[in-house]
Parts: sequence; C-alpha cells; structure tokens
Amino acid sequence: MNIMALSTEIIITLQQLKGVGKHTILSIARSISATSMDELLENWETLKAPRLKKITRDDLMYANQKALQIINTSEELGIGIISYFDDAFPQLLKDCVNEKGKVDPSLVLYYRGDLKILSLPGVAVIGTREPTSTGVNAGKYFSGKLAERGFNIVSGLAVGCDTSGHEGALDAGGVTTAFLATSLAWDDIYPQENLELAKKIVENGGLLLSEYAIGQHSGRYNFVERDRLQAGLSYATVVVQTGIHGGTMHAVNATLQAHKPLYVVKFKRDEDLDNPKTQGNSKLLKGGKAMPLCSSNVDKTILRIKEVAASYQPLQKELLLFATV
Repeated sequence: MNIMALSTEIIITLQQLKGVGKHTILSIARSISATSMDELLENWETLKAPRLKKITRDDLMYANQKALQIINTSEELGIGIISYFDDAFPQLLKDCVNEKGKVDPSLVLYYRGDLKILSLPGVAVIGTREPTSTGVNAGKYFSGKLAERGFNIVSGLAVGCDTSGHEGALDAGGVTTAFLATSLAWDDIYPQENLELAKKIVENGGLLLSEYAIGQHSGRYNFVERDRLQAGLSYATVVVQTGIHGGTMHAVNATLQAHKPLYVVKFKRDEDLDNPKTQGNSKLLKGGKAMPLCSSNVDKTILRIKEVAASYQPLQKELLLFATV
C-alpha cells in the first residue's frame, strides 16, 4: 500500500494516545490519510489492529485537545514545528538509524531558527563534556574549517566538545545546529549555562531542534535518543575526544550502523594521549572503526565528506518495516 499523509496536528494528536508510538503512527499512515480531525475520525474505523479499535472517538478528541495546546503554546513561545510528511522535513532524519541499526526516524521536530540550513550538508562534531585544553582547541579548529567550507555543524549543546563545535562554527562565520534532549522553551534549555550560546546560534542563522514538546518530561534516556539524531542529520561524524564508555559512543554507534564515515581527532601530546577522555579515540582508531583527523589531512577529509554527501541515496524502505494496521 502506498504511503499516505498525516498532518502535523494529527501526528501530535496520535502521539498523545497511550500505547501509540512512532512505528504505529507510520503504519497508520500506510492505511489512511488524515490532514484534519474530521478525516481522522472518518477513517479511524477502517483500521484493523485490535489495539487501535479500543481507542474511542472521545479518546481521539481528548488527544487532539492536548495536541492543539502543544501547538498553540509552541507558537506563543516562538517555536516552530515540522513533521514527517512536510516538504521541509529532512530525508536524512526519515532514514535515521539508531545504534542498533534499526530505522528510527523522528516524526515531529520542534525548532527555533532558520530551517533553510537543513539544506546544507551536516557534519556532527561531538565528544566528552570534560575535554583537555587541546581538545577544546581541536573542536573549534575542525568545526571552523568545516563551517568555512559550507557544512552545517551538528552537535548537542552540551558543555565541553559540543560547545567547542558550536563555537568553532560561529567563530568562522558559519552555521550550526544543536539537537536538544529537552523542549525548546528557554527555561528548559539544558545545560542552562549554555543558554546564551543557544540564543547566539539562533541569532546567527543557526538552528535548535528537539523531538520534545513543551511540557514533555525530560529524562536521561532522552539524551541517548537525541544522539542518533546528531548522527542521522550528518553525512559524517567527528569525535573530538571521548572515553571508552562515554555517552559519545551512542552517536558513534549510530554512525557506524548507518555506514557513514567516522573520524576521530588524533592527538600527539602525552597529556592528551594518556587522558582517560581520549581512550575512546585510541580504541576506535586501533579497531579500524574510525579514520584519523588531524590538521595535515583536514582538507582531504573535507573533500571526502563532500563526496559522501553528493552520492547519498535515500533508504526508500523505512515504511516497509511496519505492518499495515
């Protein structure tokens, strides 16, 4: 069955229903089209899944009330919304895979800033929250070089390597995107010490993105989920510094599962090589899972990433994973 279409309002409405996750929503989209509540209510009874037949008209109307509240509050706060079937929604995030290699797209994105930069090729620049001074400088240097060549620097606004990635892009006059694991209400920005950086990103033509609506609970797992999106929106990932078991490894694994290029900064100074926060770099290089990045090969690396971006082919298969409901 051909893919139909669900509007942003309808997707957010379905997200408010207990037991209805993204895979179910995409399955619904294979069976019905609904760009309004009237269409959803009219077509709901044609769905065959028993678990969906238990959802009543009142359930749907109550979920829609909650969805409209989210949409209206977001608009009042200056937060935009795009969803899976919108033209502006990036194909890369429809094709996004998680660290287990499963297609795991985002369905709704809340944003602040300029969506136009999603047309630029993205490179994730990530790493530990506790980099060495050399690591901070490396993050800024490589992000700056990539931003100067037209890349959108993608990171997560965390302190440490993420901050250096965003700042390096801005210092070079480029643009950067921050994926957050919280809502985009200014009071919810995490960490709050990077609130001014978040505002600076937006003021300088960049973008803040989140899967999480105003008022949605933010937990530790949100940060793990967020990491797949950094890798997903990017054609390659650059690890500045990471420990062997650091949180950075979630995005690393998602990059490898997507068969995208993975680069790690190669350090020479003993104080960097001996630091626990660079042992992940060494392990990835020794295991042949990543390619080294240093000042002497940065231009060659940039050309290679441009080639990867130019040759990208959409998966065109994500919806085949979901049964018709």
